[in-house]
Amino acid sequence: MTSLKRKLKELIGSRQADMNKLKSKWMRIEEQYWSVVRAIREGISFPPEKVVEVEGLSKEVEQILPVPGRFRQEAMALVRSSKTSHLVTIEELLGKETQRKVKEMFYTILRNKFFILGVYGMGGVGKTAILRHVYISLLDFLPSYVFWIAVPQDFSVYVLQEEIANAVGLDNLSNEKDVKRRAGLLYGHLNAKKACILLLDGLWKPFEVKDVGIPVETGKLKLIVTTRSPDVCRMMLCRKQIKIELLDMEDSWRLFLKKLCFAGELPREVEQIARSLLDRCCGLPLGIIEIATRMRGVKKEREWRDMLGNLEESRMELDVFKCLQLSYLNLGDEQVQQCFLHSMLCSGNLLSKADREYLIESFIEEGLLGGSATRQGLYDQGNDILDKIEGAGLLDPEKGHRYLHPLTRDMALHVVRSTTHMVKAYMGLKEILEEVFWTDRLEKVFLQGNKIEEMPYNVSPNCPKLTRLSLYDNSTLGDIHESFFRHLQGLTVLDLGHTGITKLPDSISQLESLEALLLQSCFALRFIPYVGKLGSLRKLDLKGCESLEEVPEGMEMLANLRYLALDGTEIETLPEGVSGKLVNLQYLAIKKLRAGEEVKLPKVEELHCSVSNVEMFNACVGSLERNNSQRYRLVMGAPENFSLWCGRKTERSLLIDSCDHIAASIDGTSGDGCALLPESVQSLELSGCHEMKRVMEWEWLTTLLPNLKEIITKSCENLEEIIHGPLPSGATCRLTYLEVNCCNNMKRALLTQDMVLHLPFLQEILVKDCKGIEVIMGTVAKMTHFSFPKLMNLGLCNLPELKSICDGTTRCNSLQLISIHNCPKLKGIPLQLPVLDNGLPSPPPSLQEIRINRQTWESLEWDHSLARSTLEHFIKFLD
Repeated sequence: MTSLKRKLKELIGSRQADMNKLKSKWMRIEEQYWSVVRAIREGISFPPEKVVEVEGLSKEVEQILPVPGRFRQEAMALVRSSKTSHLVTIEELLGKETQRKVKEMFYTILRNKFFILGVYGMGGVGKTAILRHVYISLLDFLPSYVFWIAVPQDFSVYVLQEEIANAVGLDNLSNEKDVKRRAGLLYGHLNAKKACILLLDGLWKPFEVKDVGIPVETGKLKLIVTTRSPDVCRMMLCRKQIKIELLDMEDSWRLFLKKLCFAGELPREVEQIARSLLDRCCGLPLGIIEIATRMRGVKKEREWRDMLGNLEESRMELDVFKCLQLSYLNLGDEQVQQCFLHSMLCSGNLLSKADREYLIESFIEEGLLGGSATRQGLYDQGNDILDKIEGAGLLDPEKGHRYLHPLTRDMALHVVRSTTHMVKAYMGLKEILEEVFWTDRLEKVFLQGNKIEEMPYNVSPNCPKLTRLSLYDNSTLGDIHESFFRHLQGLTVLDLGHTGITKLPDSISQLESLEALLLQSCFALRFIPYVGKLGSLRKLDLKGCESLEEVPEGMEMLANLRYLALDGTEIETLPEGVSGKLVNLQYLAIKKLRAGEEVKLPKVEELHCSVSNVEMFNACVGSLERNNSQRYRLVMGAPENFSLWCGRKTERSLLIDSCDHIAASIDGTSGDGCALLPESVQSLELSGCHEMKRVMEWEWLTTLLPNLKEIITKSCENLEEIIHGPLPSGATCRLTYLEVNCCNNMKRALLTQDMVLHLPFLQEILVKDCKGIEVIMGTVAKMTHFSFPKLMNLGLCNLPELKSICDGTTRCNSLQLISIHNCPKLKGIPLQLPVLDNGLPSPPPSLQEIRINRQTWESLEWDHSLARSTLEHFIKFLD
């Protein structure tokens, strides 16, 4: 009986295994078959081998299921119809730039042997449509070796291996479950082909080609990937990256009209509204197509205007938001997602470096960053998060800024719950919203960039959960009634910066949960009430409140304060004894420090202030070095009418006035009357240092001050040279900017050719009002040729003895701007003009403009007789 049971169990197990194999085979055939059919319906054609493959799959289906022959007949009809009309469902591409991208991609693929090509751009910009055109062109050229793979969003190496195997006809890969052995099988199959091109469309995450089994390094296979993220291209080691740009206005309008299908011309009023709608789409094809499709057949101006209003006020949810939201979801990390949403709520469309700092400060205010007790740690974390947002394709690099697409912002507003957030920024509001809109569920209110004039007595919002209120940049806002803050006891961040308020109501003093009070550039503000009860306050920003003459009472009670900005106010110093109570202060910007205060600020990492003598200066330098400070502006001597924020923008700068000796700091200790320079300094400005004969030693530049990028000297009467001492062998320094102003004791040459060899990063030279300088770059023995590989700007002004910019021949292939004013003895400009095949000179490729006095220009001498006429269209006369 036991034996019979065992045999019965074995028989059932055997049949079950057969059924599992049959089920697995059916699922594989069904997946392959419908992936082919789906691709055909999307307008992708296939070579004859694919047709045979589909026919074989159809036969296998009919062997498993009693399906009539119509199954295969319909499948083959679908495939064969695609062969003769594969372009029917391919979207026509608009614009010369788009067509150029197709050609660039096509020829790049064909001409390179070892190759991974990355194609990136924001969601909805048309990457897939462009790649389909490239695919069709490649099929016509190499019909048997081009394979299209739509990468699933739930990406894994295993799934990608399966998709590639299905595309290239590796039928037995699904029998192997181990990823490494699967990679070996796929590698061997692909490597056995004569040539192969894989197009992976919609890649979200990078992968190692060897882990998947793609033999790129053999030269037999080329890989093309499309992605939203430039980081994916970088991590995939793409040899070439091509960015798909937004459409320009002309092509956007053409696409809109094509999809609108409007018979005849649009009425003038409707066309104006339509173009405003296009402004919201800002060249994104997917958005343009959806708006145009929704407006088909709409003729009434009112309906067009309603659509525009809904878009501008973010009251409409578009299908394109679902596409854009995938980039947001792909950020993965909840902290990064929260920072992205917050940045959408409080920033403009263009983010400069200053805006980036503003966002990081805002992340800190909101408590979105954590895990670090130092400001530098928080800034590092904030920069990493913004890099991830940019790397995900949600911020677009554009001429030094980061561009935020309006539809991306609209998508973010739909992710944020409207019941907890009131977002009415930059809408031209002149009055504060009525109390009915201020519900008890509100958590954050953004009203920045409007024209609100007052907070009247009859508006007293009861919002116990409200934590942030932003009224920033309501420049017309003058009065805030006492009652407005009465029921906002949960407020943690209050931003009233760039408003016209003259005083804050006394009710501010009762906001005991307040952590950040932001009043930057409130030019008319004269009074802030008692702040002693604001025990949670961590940030008080009064920068630019130029009418404010006194700090608020109760400052000594703010033991939790981390950030205090008083620069740009009429406040000279902190009241006696206050600095010693601010024991947690990490950021301080103030016009002057009192003697002894520098030692009472042990945690300050970012210091912007002036001090009166060299001892205080060196004490501050020592403190900054101990705290590893990455941001500071320290002024010694405070020349007349100075500003903490004047001059060039660098993160770590020193201004030393009326000091005769400086030295590089080695251990941060006293320098016997010398002002010590910290190792981290980036910009050094000297003013009125009349006994100083040299600024710098070469040894300092190359070893002790490796971060120094800028040297500026002004009114140093006895200064003879900028850099002194023996030239280091083989060493270079990072100097990028050199300015010499009113230094009349400098004779003959500013620099010499041998010095230039050690200044390969120098980008800008400005020399003004120096009576003795005769040449900017002088020669030395046995050197007649030298180059400034990165020099972009050269400015010369009021140099009465200047005869030559350089002795000998120099190459400045990156020079963009030359400005020469009142240099009457100058005889030539050191421009090497490339000579064309026809013997005529051509302008340097980088040159943009020459600003010069007319008389000086006409007196210049040239090596080539046609040089003057070649350069004439670059000239802008200064008189």
